[in-house]
Amino acid sequence: MARRVRQYTGPYERWVFGKNLGRPFSFPAIRNWSSRYFAALMDSPTALPDVSTVKFRAEPGVPVERVDIRYPPLWNDGQGLSVRPFCFYDPAAEEEPASTSIEDWIDMLLELLDQHIDNFDASSDNRARPRYRINFPINPATWTQDYDPAGPVGDFAPQVTPPKAIIAVIDDGIPFANRTYLNSAGKTRISNCWLQSARSPGAGAVPFGRELSNGEIDALRTEHGRDEKAIYYAAGAIDADLPEMGNYLLRETTHGAHILSTAAGKTLGKSQEPSQDDIEIIAVQLPNTIAWDTSGFGKEMYMLSALHYVFERAKRIAEAHGIAELPLVVNFSYGWSGGRHDGQSEMDTAIQELLESRRALAPTYLVMPSGNTYLDKMHANFQESEFANDEISIGWQVQPDDRTSSYVEMWLPEGLDPDGYTFEVTPPRGVSFDATPSLALRGAPRFPRGDPRNFVNLRVGGAAVGQLSVDKNRGTRWRAMVALAPSMPLKMPNDDPPRWAASGRWTLTLKRTAAADRLPEGGYINVWAQRDDDPSELRTGGRQSYLVELDKAPTQKPALPEYKQPLSLVRGFGSMNGVANAELVTRVAGYIQSTGQPAPYSSAGGLLNTNGPAPEIWGQHVDICAVSDRSPVLPGTVAQGVYSGARSILIGTSGAAPQVARSIVRALADGLDPMSGMATQVYNYENPIKNVHLKARLGTYKSPPLWAGE
Repeated sequence: MARRVRQYTGPYERWVFGKNLGRPFSFPAIRNWSSRYFAALMDSPTALPDVSTVKFRAEPGVPVERVDIRYPPLWNDGQGLSVRPFCFYDPAAEEEPASTSIEDWIDMLLELLDQHIDNFDASSDNRARPRYRINFPINPATWTQDYDPAGPVGDFAPQVTPPKAIIAVIDDGIPFANRTYLNSAGKTRISNCWLQSARSPGAGAVPFGRELSNGEIDALRTEHGRDEKAIYYAAGAIDADLPEMGNYLLRETTHGAHILSTAAGKTLGKSQEPSQDDIEIIAVQLPNTIAWDTSGFGKEMYMLSALHYVFERAKRIAEAHGIAELPLVVNFSYGWSGGRHDGQSEMDTAIQELLESRRALAPTYLVMPSGNTYLDKMHANFQESEFANDEISIGWQVQPDDRTSSYVEMWLPEGLDPDGYTFEVTPPRGVSFDATPSLALRGAPRFPRGDPRNFVNLRVGGAAVGQLSVDKNRGTRWRAMVALAPSMPLKMPNDDPPRWAASGRWTLTLKRTAAADRLPEGGYINVWAQRDDDPSELRTGGRQSYLVELDKAPTQKPALPEYKQPLSLVRGFGSMNGVANAELVTRVAGYIQSTGQPAPYSSAGGLLNTNGPAPEIWGQHVDICAVSDRSPVLPGTVAQGVYSGARSILIGTSGAAPQVARSIVRALADGLDPMSGMATQVYNYENPIKNVHLKARLGTYKSPPLWAGE
């Protein structure tokens, strides 16, 4: 049996990369693994190793390099940051790798990288070593053969007049040729655009994909005129032979088209608006398949690389004009439901470090949506009072005909000694495991490196249908987790027998002994089901699982919101976007334009039941609300689509966030307070619970609507 990834085999890595676990159900880049090009994160406060010295040779005396490690463009060379993106590949094995060797191969390369970490002592405690998060593979056709991160960007031309601010958008399906992004001189305002999954032109200043400068975009427009489709084909932005790129820009609209036009294009419904010539645009198009696995696994390197790229290119724009760093606003309308939600995940840490560092030089904002899962029963909260006979349980409803893996996470409070705690899972009625699964919350001796962790496979009739795991994430907080195979039989590779998890109500139980520590004062346990919806353009066949409060009598859903305590165990408060929990992120919720009320689906920060007059908040909360629905019968916001003149309607807080980004960057360009375009909200209802609920859902500021219905 192949060795596992020993550097850091977290629960997602083990399930997704495991040939006999979840790999057959993963997105195509992993399921059909045929690439030795990988993306990853390094989590370590030590200095980045000099990649020119990181080489491994296949055999002694054989001058064949076995690894090429490179960094994407890093703002300020990644100095002072603890979480950094990198990518690597094995140039000595260009042929298709054996399908069973992925774990061994990744382990070999990361072992090599460890040896080049400054001040690394191989005999020291294993948890002092760097942690790694492996992301999904990079298509070999996108790998830049002649990569120079400090090299020039072809045909980049500084504007005649220096910009006063920069707006950046990170998304999918970026329509860089749309005429809404032209300035008054007929030139594009998009200074730099990184298509992460485009075919590489051979040489470039990005490690994979293709970068387009303003000069190149204008040259394409000159060559192809108003034929925007021809521009996208010529730029490699439409490529049916690359699944990560595909034909996404043949659609009338994309998520990225809606977001970019809302943040930086001409708005619909307003006949007059200020010129935007003084605001330059940077865009990053993530791989279109990044939405395939909605759990968030495997995407952090691409996301963090995009942020670094935006910061680095903004610095180059300022240097080209001989001025200091410019005000920068980044809109990133993306997220997932699970995770720590305490600002201490790898992505939250990386985002916080970047924002803190750049804010010391110039105003810098990262605007993100709160999420759309308030009504989806994907979050539960347990306090000490919920323990009965030293155990708590929650139901997890897995829907039939789900073609993708499902995940649920249970997070214990940081600082809790888990000695005496065990985690168990019970399948739906009529299903029996080969062996009763139960894990104590402690690390297993067979995993001497990385975070303390342990795993057990859930087997029915000898087939692995799931995985039970416990791990001390980043060495600071315990997580218990279940991953399940799809709930319907699917065609397996190599004609292996199909295996699937039963649909129905699974039960998660956390038990403790009488001598085990109680939850600390103010402590609580959170549960999140990961997103598993089905992006329409990808047709994954995912169906959303949800949480169920056990032994609760059914009640009729009230027609209007109820402002009372206690909140139920399963609640929308705490459904905040799992990647928007860094303190300096600007979190945006959605409201209905015609009523001013929260959009029913708009996610919110966490609330705890109390014995006082109102609940208490925990974690990060909504800062600002913006329109996400025009009225109860006109859902969504209106923006421009992929092609000039096309119209797009998008439902969700993703469409609210870029309205806020647009308002903030306009204020910064005008030298005003970034919140000057917002209205301050005050909640003075007689019911104190209502005040807390509404602030948790709508925030402190309200952004005026961009669309007035003209």
